[in-house]
Amino acid sequence: MSGVVSPATERPSVLIVEDQADVADSMALFLEVVCHCDVTVARDGEAGIQAALDGSPDAVVCDIGLPKKDGYQVASAISTMPRKPLLIAVTGYGSDAARDRARKVGFDHYLVKPADPEEVESLIRTHCSHT
Repeated sequence: MSGVVSPATERPSVLIVEDQADVADSMALFLEVVCHCDVTVARDGEAGIQAALDGSPDAVVCDIGLPKKDGYQVASAISTMPRKPLLIAVTGYGSDAARDRARKVGFDHYLVKPADPEEVESLIRTHCSHT
């Protein structure tokens, strides 16, 4: 984890890259209302990369099985940003091979769906408080 994160007095900025509307919307609502994060949602990998480049979020919560560009491609692109955000994979792929590949492309954490939103919040808060 590298780079400068929003000061502790600011709301953490989170990008959710998820094509399933119910999953994206429920995670966004939790992070906005309960956790007081500023949340942006992208519905495919290309839009996710562009949103990360445009917004420089503190954290990215990203599915692996996405249209246009998969989550591995998203993480690879975002990992090259000057200020790399925390990258959290939240996916239905639970194999060791998928986990290993995710680590290699830059994901910091790997959660299998259904992910506990409080665990996602904890990872984001820990990241923002230590950088």
